[in-house]
Amino acid sequence: MAVIGFSDRPEDIWCVAGWAFRQVLDDTIARHPEDSELAREFEVAKALSGLHIDSLKPDIAVRVTNAISHTVTEILSGAFRSGIYEQSYSDAQSIEGYRNAVQELLKIFNRQGLR
Repeated sequence: MAVIGFSDRPEDIWCVAGWAFRQVLDDTIARHPEDSELAREFEVAKALSGLHIDSLKPDIAVRVTNAISHTVTEILSGAFRSGIYEQSYSDAQSIEGYRNAVQELLKIFNRQGLR
């Protein structure tokens, strides 16, 4: 399991399978390839199986939340194709699971007023 947390409150924490967490970060980097600082933060997050937005410096926290929010919004709308389709484990069930997971993440963004 891996998490993206906005605070210590359970409703502010997105907890999913590690592959889904890594896929969101990889998709976000693919969507924002020019942001090397974002890529570094995500590599650390993948190694730790967690990204704690509330512990980041404010400027990077804003960039991280904006980048992830925009990426998952575009994935769900069909404007951006997730890399999940190219994964060796990709099948209809994993794709549906991923879409459900990013929908839940988007709900947290909405509750946080971050979209």
